[in-house]
Amino acid sequence: MESDKLQGRVEKVVKWIKNPYNFAFLAILALTIIIRIYFFSLTKNQPIWWDEADYLAIAKVWAFNYSYDINVVRPVLFPFIVAGFFKIANNEFLPRVLIFLLSIVSVIFTYYLGKETYNKKIGLIASLFISVFYLNLFFTFRLLVDIPSLAFFTLSAFLFYRYFKKGSKKALYLGTIFIALGTLFKLPTATLLFAVVIYVLLTEGLGFIKKKEYWIAVILFLLILSPYFIWGYAQYGEFVITAAGEFNAPKEVNFFVNGFRNMTSYFKLFPLYLTWSFLIIFLLGIASLYKLILGFDMLLKNKNKRLKRDLFMLLIFIMPIIIVSFSLGHIENRYILNAFPAIFIFSGVFIMRAYKIIKKYNKILAIILIIFLLGFGVYTQIKKADDLIQNKKDSYLQVKEAGIWLGDNAREGDIVITKSIPQIAHYSEKKIIRLSDTEEEFELLLKSEPNISFFTISVFETHPEWAYSYPQRKNLTIAKAYFADPSNTQPLLIIYNI
Repeated sequence: MESDKLQGRVEKVVKWIKNPYNFAFLAILALTIIIRIYFFSLTKNQPIWWDEADYLAIAKVWAFNYSYDINVVRPVLFPFIVAGFFKIANNEFLPRVLIFLLSIVSVIFTYYLGKETYNKKIGLIASLFISVFYLNLFFTFRLLVDIPSLAFFTLSAFLFYRYFKKGSKKALYLGTIFIALGTLFKLPTATLLFAVVIYVLLTEGLGFIKKKEYWIAVILFLLILSPYFIWGYAQYGEFVITAAGEFNAPKEVNFFVNGFRNMTSYFKLFPLYLTWSFLIIFLLGIASLYKLILGFDMLLKNKNKRLKRDLFMLLIFIMPIIIVSFSLGHIENRYILNAFPAIFIFSGVFIMRAYKIIKKYNKILAIILIIFLLGFGVYTQIKKADDLIQNKKDSYLQVKEAGIWLGDNAREGDIVITKSIPQIAHYSEKKIIRLSDTEEEFELLLKSEPNISFFTISVFETHPEWAYSYPQRKNLTIAKAYFADPSNTQPLLIIYNI
């Protein structure tokens, strides 16, 4: 009996794989994993950057009771999970594996989002592009929260749309759970909720107030975030999300001027993200939404499913860019990563429409065109990823080496003064104090802290002018130095004895 059940399951799996769409999806997943294993082998020991080190140092606070100030801007779930990993092994391997796996999740649910909104072919195209997208690949190998955010954003977008399309309350509640978890990784993950709220208001009007499942979803979201709220109030004495927002908010710049400037800057970078050829394909895909404008009255009357689909996709593309542009004082490519699943789905929409048109005249030419476009897109993105990863994989190496040296040579209780605060903290696991802005403050600090034993100067962070001449004026001895050249004439980082 058991053997018959097993045989039946095997037959179902074989039948599923024989489906050409499922086989293509598995091929994309295989490509996704192979590419990531290759880059993982290159980057598994690469030095970490400031933000990465900040998360890891926070994790050590919880894992080993390490002394380090927790920045209000850092959501807690990633360092909390990493703290558990550090209890198993005090190294970066398991955190890197977590990001690796979540990167694969983003590819899987880009396919399901494209499949649910349009069709399997568009889902396959979009998942292929997000799989090889150079920003996705690059940040897969950085211990940051952008890839977890992308994974939970895409997964939740799929689940929310399934609720809107099929009325599945289970999908709504699961989407709420995952978007709450994504928000605990990175607060801007919640930009999806702004898209969902606007979508509901436009398609359902105020009638949504009467739907019990929406209120259950709101309560579920708040319950999941409530431990973070309670911890944040105990830690900082204020509402942690608004405090984080104030930390990131633009300083001394008009809110609207800052927002439009940032948004314009992001859109100007689109040729870099996609290359001109694929930017044109994406724009032509967006142009297909003209019916959304022409049929807006039908949308408001809730009578056209295709218009509702287009609206949902447009919102999950544009809202992450708008909210990030207006809420932060500067731009970084990774901040708008959550917009790219929709971008690649729109690109797939145009590619498939072009294929259908050309197919009417010459099927072979249409197939060749598709193969060329997909091949060109995959090659250019992998090449960009390889160039970027290879170029950056040894950056901040001297800071890493200095931190390890301090960890090995500083005594228990020694204090290090540095500008590379989180990196030195993570690698040395010694108490760190930020370098003072003025020499007077620095002198007072030396008098008040007798355990200060080391002082670092480097090219990796901006230092006050007085700090560069201070070691010579005070006859400090060099404990360790790192140079850019074999002849040791261009110092990059120097550790002085105090």
